[in-house]
Amino acid sequence: MSTSSPLAVPEPWDLVAPEYARELMPVFETFSADALARTGVGRGTRVLDVAAGPGTLALLAARRGARVTAIDFSPRMVELLRERVAGERLEVEARVGDGMELPFQDRAFDAGFSMFGLMFFPDRARGFRELHRVLVPGGRAAVSSWLPLERSPAMNVVYKSFAELMSAGGGSSGAPRDGMMPLSDAETCQREMSEAGFVDVAVHEVVGSVEYPSTVALVDAMARSAAPIVLARKAMGAQWDGVVRAWRERVEATLGTGPQTSLFNAYLTVGTRK
Repeated sequence: MSTSSPLAVPEPWDLVAPEYARELMPVFETFSADALARTGVGRGTRVLDVAAGPGTLALLAARRGARVTAIDFSPRMVELLRERVAGERLEVEARVGDGMELPFQDRAFDAGFSMFGLMFFPDRARGFRELHRVLVPGGRAAVSSWLPLERSPAMNVVYKSFAELMSAGGGSSGAPRDGMMPLSDAETCQREMSEAGFVDVAVHEVVGSVEYPSTVALVDAMARSAAPIVLARKAMGAQWDGVVRAWRERVEATLGTGPQTSLFNAYLTVGTRK
């Protein structure tokens, strides 16, 4: 269950944080709202959001009156979360920390979440066990991850085209290999959560979408907000402008130049601490 993903360290998330929050938080709210509904979060529920990013789920839970604690290993993401909490005058305890070694007592929370975060942990088994440890008996957890990119045709073209350019240049994009990411099949999702001690584990498919006015707008949004691509951009330096032009041309050759609907297909794995 270990992974050498370049996304398993804080740097790419620090780099991408502002654009990630601007571009992706709206669609990610779809998955967070579904997770909160499936776990029965309401006023007074003690909620833990692990790998919280800019606080998509944490903010939604706090607006419902939940008592929210959020943790992420990216200082910039936590800073953005605190800014949003202050701006809305919500109560969320946000801290920098490691989801594989949670700084909380056993049985401290009623519900726990990791939205597109635990999937990148170097040791996912440890992440699942920590999530289980901090829940009360009967507490519910939800962990989200991406379906294979082939289920999202426009996004598949965007990532495959970028990966091909990087491969031709002798570099590595950090993009999903063969359209697959960690926890990208339902059997693995169910098995890994169950092995951590959760019961009544179920895997649900949830779909979100974003409309872009053109193919160029889609590519440019991913260039700003997708962590593996932003990491590659930093490594390429002055070469980036040429690469992004070629990337746009490749994507337009397949998708055309007009408006695009980008689907985001996710698994939401839900389980209960016995």
